[in-house]
Amino acid sequence: MKGHSHSNRDAQLLRTAGKVVFALSMAYLAFLGSKAWHRPSQAVKPVVVDLDWIRSSHECPDDDGTAAHRVCLFQNLVVYQSQLVYLYQGPRPPEIPDILLNWHMDLHLDIVTMSASPRSRKFVVMKEAQVQHIKVSTLTWRQYHLNYYHGMGEAVIDIYNLACKYLQYCGTPNSSEMTPIYIEKPGDQMSWEQALPSAAQAMHCLFPGKAHWIGDSDIHDKVLLLETAVVGIGPYSRRWRGFPDQAAKFKEVYGTMDVHVADTYRTRLTQCFKLQYKQHNTEGPYDVTIVNRAYHKGRHIVNVKEVAEGITAMDHVKSTRVVYMEPLTFKQQIQVYADSQVLVMTHGAALINILFMPKGSAVVVYNWLQREHLSPHTWVTDYMADLHLNVNFVGVSTQDRRHLYPQKEKHVFQPEYASLPDDEKVALLERGLCPSSHNVPGCDDMHMNFAVEWNLLQPAMVTAFASLQHVASRHALDGATIMS
Repeated sequence: MKGHSHSNRDAQLLRTAGKVVFALSMAYLAFLGSKAWHRPSQAVKPVVVDLDWIRSSHECPDDDGTAAHRVCLFQNLVVYQSQLVYLYQGPRPPEIPDILLNWHMDLHLDIVTMSASPRSRKFVVMKEAQVQHIKVSTLTWRQYHLNYYHGMGEAVIDIYNLACKYLQYCGTPNSSEMTPIYIEKPGDQMSWEQALPSAAQAMHCLFPGKAHWIGDSDIHDKVLLLETAVVGIGPYSRRWRGFPDQAAKFKEVYGTMDVHVADTYRTRLTQCFKLQYKQHNTEGPYDVTIVNRAYHKGRHIVNVKEVAEGITAMDHVKSTRVVYMEPLTFKQQIQVYADSQVLVMTHGAALINILFMPKGSAVVVYNWLQREHLSPHTWVTDYMADLHLNVNFVGVSTQDRRHLYPQKEKHVFQPEYASLPDDEKVALLERGLCPSSHNVPGCDDMHMNFAVEWNLLQPAMVTAFASLQHVASRHALDGATIMS
């Protein structure tokens, strides 16, 4: 659909009348609620709001004619029985703007129009429902939101971006009025509180009010009356771009985040979690942190002890510590990054914690993924560029598959392994190459452990130490393409 804007005087008068009646309805609700509060001996009955004079309206502050960039503000939109409902009056339903919610999946906003007429059976039934008033809200589609990278590094930022840029809720005291509403369908039954507490904690920090998923059973038969709701992506988007062909198209459509939004996002989270920052000397001696993963999770540095000893023996290094994220709370994890002057890590969702590293610090990413499938550093460098992080980056990759260590105990006892031809068994165990003839469960690069090659890491560390004299420098010692 093409965007539509109500600009004639009658439409404007109708919107104004709707807002006046809405305000009177809310005042009446407050009056009834206060009287019920003072009668504790009687049961408080749900109050039904008369929706007869409530009408939805919308305007689009960001609209260049494309669904990909369009952002619209809706007044008096309704959430009811897992749907977004636009209330209108007249013989014809209004034309709802086409708004893209997810570029990679080509998902667009789905709104049901409903005539606010006594002749509409659906409207008559909906009028009997209990109404919950929400002052301001964001409407977002959370892609892969139970994954730490996509949940914390994309979905939470999407919500903050809309709230800050279009509603001016940037982590200030009034942010408790802001209610995030998640509209993905069919959605995932597990909430952030259950599956990704870090995202839930970040959201509570940014917007302390209760969030809702549109499919939540506890609101299914209620009416959520959204006084103001914002939805859309806008001209920039914090997303993993995709594989090379898709990434090029994505960069043609979207730019990096607004600097003010990115800075206030980082500042708000830093203050909320009370992160402490040390004073580091850019000329040394240097404190180095190695973030490793548990062996059974894969991507574990098997020779981490020798690597730490090698770094400590380098000139101007004061200390080297090895940290595992798994047993730490979210606050403890991000404090590790806040403490780090130079940090060494490998590919993983924890890369988004670079957000909390000190300005002027450096991160070294050691990659073992096969380069022909993906530029190995764009997950990190695109994220850093999107959030305008003043952190130096050094990337290095190994091409020697002999340093990959599959978790043999997970493979050799599987019936699929027994069915492999001998050459594929040898390739798996000696070179970390997963077989092509059979699918061995859990056999892929993301689950491989590996040994760091010191002849590759040592010059990367030298480059990282030198970069501390600069701000936001980018170096790929393996020749990979990175975003500056």
